[in-house]
Amino acid sequence: MAGSLPKPRLSKNAQNTQLSYELPHRIHTAKVYPIRSSNGSTVILYGHENGVKLVWRGGRAFKNTQGSTAAAQKANGTGNAVISLDSDDEGDSGKTFEDKPEFEDEEEEFDPSRPYPSILQELDLYFGTDVLHLTVLPDPVLKADGPSWRGLESLKQKIVFTAACADHSLRLVTVPLTPPSPQSKSRPELRSDFTQTLAGKGTWGETVVLLNGHQKPSDGVSMTLEFASEQKGRGSTPTETEIIVASHSREITGRLLLFRATLKTADKALEPFQSVYLSSPAKSISFNPTLSRQHASHLLVAESVGVCRIYNYKSSAKFTEDPDSPATEGTWLLSLYAGFQNTKNDSQASPLGTHAGFGRKTIIDAQWVSAGRAVIVLLSDGEWALWDIEGVGPGASQGLLGRQGVKGGSRSEYSLTGYIDAAPKSRTSGPPQITTSRFAPMTPGTRKSTEPFGSRGSSIGVRGQISVVEVASPSPTSPADESVVFWLGETFTVIPNLAKYWAAHVGKKSGSGLFTGTSGTRSIKLDSVELQGERCSAIAQIAKSSGQQSDIIIVGEHRFVILSTGKQVRQQSEGRLVLAEKSTDGMELDVVGIEQALARMENGNGARRKIF
Repeated sequence: MAGSLPKPRLSKNAQNTQLSYELPHRIHTAKVYPIRSSNGSTVILYGHENGVKLVWRGGRAFKNTQGSTAAAQKANGTGNAVISLDSDDEGDSGKTFEDKPEFEDEEEEFDPSRPYPSILQELDLYFGTDVLHLTVLPDPVLKADGPSWRGLESLKQKIVFTAACADHSLRLVTVPLTPPSPQSKSRPELRSDFTQTLAGKGTWGETVVLLNGHQKPSDGVSMTLEFASEQKGRGSTPTETEIIVASHSREITGRLLLFRATLKTADKALEPFQSVYLSSPAKSISFNPTLSRQHASHLLVAESVGVCRIYNYKSSAKFTEDPDSPATEGTWLLSLYAGFQNTKNDSQASPLGTHAGFGRKTIIDAQWVSAGRAVIVLLSDGEWALWDIEGVGPGASQGLLGRQGVKGGSRSEYSLTGYIDAAPKSRTSGPPQITTSRFAPMTPGTRKSTEPFGSRGSSIGVRGQISVVEVASPSPTSPADESVVFWLGETFTVIPNLAKYWAAHVGKKSGSGLFTGTSGTRSIKLDSVELQGERCSAIAQIAKSSGQQSDIIIVGEHRFVILSTGKQVRQQSEGRLVLAEKSTDGMELDVVGIEQALARMENGNGARRKIF
């Protein structure tokens, strides 16, 4: 079983503040739940070698945490928990525990010596196998209201996620969103019977549904909801809201499975309702996060060979005898093709069998952006690109779906593109120039500096990921924006505000002005990420209140690091969240100016720093 999180190691530099948690087990993946618990805690989930750990961070603390455990053991029904006896008094087997945690009215005060939210509670779900991938429901889906949740209203107060495990199975899990109280975790039966902590026993109010069908471990998983409808009609829209889970693996040339689940299937093992063989193995999959019934069934499938395809599981090209029966076969709607390799550096992370300068660039990851109306992709040479499918970008008259075919038929036109690493000063566009010396000594340090995107780039293939999170707008009349983080090898880059960046760089050459411009219109390369030599396994983001940049989680092999790149802000009388940093001459500073002012302070130049 996994132990408690140790005290974090805090470090600061001119760019960010880092919290590092060193763990005794191997971590494979991590996710942040899009909505907070009832006490305001952020929930972090990470998969490790024995199951999943849930961490409640920040928020209002439990009441009477000191001595509450002893009090709960002395009397039944006292304190914050209720224990009822459903059978005779002999033994403890007849006790039923009902957890009713209570929280303080206010969050803890800000402590300058510990300028980060504390860990309120932890919970281990033991699976007995490695959890390789995790997925949660999209943010817009979780925040949807009204009759759409018919049949699944209870899930609004639960954490719903799917875990892809090393034993080839998928586990659809629900856990209460409210953290378990200290009394719940200190129950005597949990110390005397180890099996009570196994996931699926219901000890923590959890349910586990097995999804079977893969013959190899899943390489990625995504989930969404198919909302209920008042009337049943063509297309088999359910009368009860269902959970849809998609998973892909490397079986044969690549296989995609889709599952349906409801609360009534909690005690059953489910088989897929659709099985699709792909032309090549997928790198990642993700459901469209929109609430539109027309697009919610669209699944983005990113293949490593340089193409992203959109699959609609509800639309079938073949008519069945019963038009209301579920579609056993979907339809491929659109293919988006990446560009071709043009340098030797492009081929260093290409699939086996390709030659330098030939073939499409390898796709590392692809995700939906702009509320599911555009797609952003990360390529193996460090290039990223955006396809505007529905023409939502600044100045766009129409998207790719509005065209009569794709220009040239061999490459889908990018609406925006750049590189995650800075280009040399002698170049204003194009990929970063990476040179390798034959005489460099073969040490880990020199490999890291000479090989593209880290020392493991050319040996086992470059690993990477895109993390997209919705950022609340400071104004209630403005739409929410998105923060995008790229990870490739040992390089991490963030675009804090995609809409502002898009508006500032539309029409510019590839990579020009990537790290320049005013605050909010440029990307930021994250330096000095302290993983203590470990290889990155995954990234995630913690969305914060409006006007603040999200925190970034970087997962190592035995640790995870939380990077806080935003500055502390204070609420002004007019209700806007702003940060004002002023120099000695009273002029406002942007992010670069702030860093320069802080550097001058460290060097003893006496620059004044004020926060209003």
